[in-house]
Amino acid sequence: MGFRGQEFAFKSPAAAVAGLIARLAGDATPARTTRASEVVALGAARGRILAQPVPCDRDSPAFDHAAMDGYAVRAADVHAAADRLRKRGETKISLDVVGESWIGCEPPSLPSLSPETAPHAAAIRIATGAPIPTGSHGADAIIKREDVIEHADEAVESVIGVRAVTLTIDAAERVTVGTHIRRRGENSETGDVALAMGEVLSAASLGALAAVGCVTPHVFARLRVALVTTGDELVAAHETPGPFQIRNSNAAAAAAVLTPSPWIELVHSSHLPDDGDLAAVLRGVLESPTAAEAVILTGGVSMGHRDPVRAAVEGVGAEVIFHGLPQRPGKPMLAAVLGIPRRAAVPIFGLPGNPVSAMVTCTRVALPVLAACAGATRTPTTLFPRLVELAGDDGNRIGLWWHRPALLRMRDSGRTLADLVDTRGSGDVISASRSDGFVELPPAKETPTGTEPVPLVPFYPWPT
Repeated sequence: MGFRGQEFAFKSPAAAVAGLIARLAGDATPARTTRASEVVALGAARGRILAQPVPCDRDSPAFDHAAMDGYAVRAADVHAAADRLRKRGETKISLDVVGESWIGCEPPSLPSLSPETAPHAAAIRIATGAPIPTGSHGADAIIKREDVIEHADEAVESVIGVRAVTLTIDAAERVTVGTHIRRRGENSETGDVALAMGEVLSAASLGALAAVGCVTPHVFARLRVALVTTGDELVAAHETPGPFQIRNSNAAAAAAVLTPSPWIELVHSSHLPDDGDLAAVLRGVLESPTAAEAVILTGGVSMGHRDPVRAAVEGVGAEVIFHGLPQRPGKPMLAAVLGIPRRAAVPIFGLPGNPVSAMVTCTRVALPVLAACAGATRTPTTLFPRLVELAGDDGNRIGLWWHRPALLRMRDSGRTLADLVDTRGSGDVISASRSDGFVELPPAKETPTGTEPVPLVPFYPWPT
């Protein structure tokens, strides 16, 4: 099975995405070496792609601190006191609370113990995140608050509130050096790379940027994308169509697939009739002051005598990477790469004209490739599918990767179910609008029986 009398260049949509990304990465001028960058405020950086590595400006943690609420002690002092008390037949040990370590403040020191003070030991009350006393009078372990009994300080002027704590001898002997302490630099050290170039900035990575003091990160400029719809039968959405015309839903739908990604800028959107000069339009969007770095075309990619896209794409010098994929909808999809001197190669996608086909192929194939062109070193997680349980599986399979619109719902157990939406084909955009996205079913390996369950399948949501 193939398309236009030839075998498919790729065996799956996933393979096509990987192949295109590899082809673009192997270009003489790959995207990450040529793309412009800009400085943005941290609050405006969500979803953008980092254009340079960001180092840690200090150790993380920057100081030894408590991992639990409790009492900071020297383990050796506690062990010595516990040993003496056990020899005397005691079962509990009392620790004098001599101070408190506050978050954000320099900690107090533990007193030096002499033989005369043994078997007593001292402790400093400490909160999670507060610094550990260091140096010759420092602490090296934390006893959890829940492991002790606190004895209130009745002195009105006391700011500590606790004069002593007691714990069992057994518990005291279990105290070891480093217990419940986070060490300086154990997360990362000064100069370590906190975030690498090419990372798509998420909530977690924005928190990391703030933690290392990077409040104006350098991000890649948004990828400039041109969108051109084609077809004599289409009129603008605000116009009244004639008896044999339809409104152009592809322009709105494809734009809505593209623009939720913060790393995309739609710089051109137009419509061209079938007898228009598509090659001239392509040259125009690629050579304009805001030259497109990627082009999305819809319509005109099938095998009809009025399907001009492939000829126009090849006419501007682009190399067709594939024309046809083993998928439904979207089997006639085309992808090409245009090399331009001193610029990164430009991907050109020819999406089928049927509205559902255009939305599916733009979401499933074009978007992850565009992310790589925008400078991302890995596919943004927003473009990853989620695994869902296919509810009411009708057992139907075909010899292609089948993208079927589906509506999600949640079981009481928390599992996500996908109900297939009844549609009348890839032109039924009304039915597709009642779905949350589409599931991707693998090709049938044999004649479907209608009884073979597919418990978990990938689900791709429509971008919102």
